[in-house]
Amino acid sequence: MSSPEDASKDEKKESIFEVLDQLIFHLNTTKNVFTLLIISSFILAPVALVTAGVILLHPAFMRLLLTRLPSVAAMVLVFVTITVILASVWLYIGLTERVFFSNWNKKFSRFMSLKDKIDKELGG
Repeated sequence: MSSPEDASKDEKKESIFEVLDQLIFHLNTTKNVFTLLIISSFILAPVALVTAGVILLHPAFMRLLLTRLPSVAAMVLVFVTITVILASVWLYIGLTERVFFSNWNKKFSRFMSLKDKIDKELGG
């Protein structure tokens, strides 16, 4: 015979597994949002980096700004520097998240097959 304590432990274990299942399914559905963010990082970050490179490396533009409007040139340099840093960080995050989610898809597929197998064995 099982005691009431054993029954409450079984209910807690079941609820923990249910909570973990819900969490895993939620993460799998929100990965679509992260996929959009990753795609945007692959598009917007390189565009920002190329634009910053063109602004900094264009000889006539920077020379004109430095000779005629030095304060504007300083603001442009600060803005371009911040843009390059943020675009680089955004691109790095996109690349690392892409690797994570490609591994996540494999693990989630394995999880689902194991879950189905366990459900069949338990008769539920």
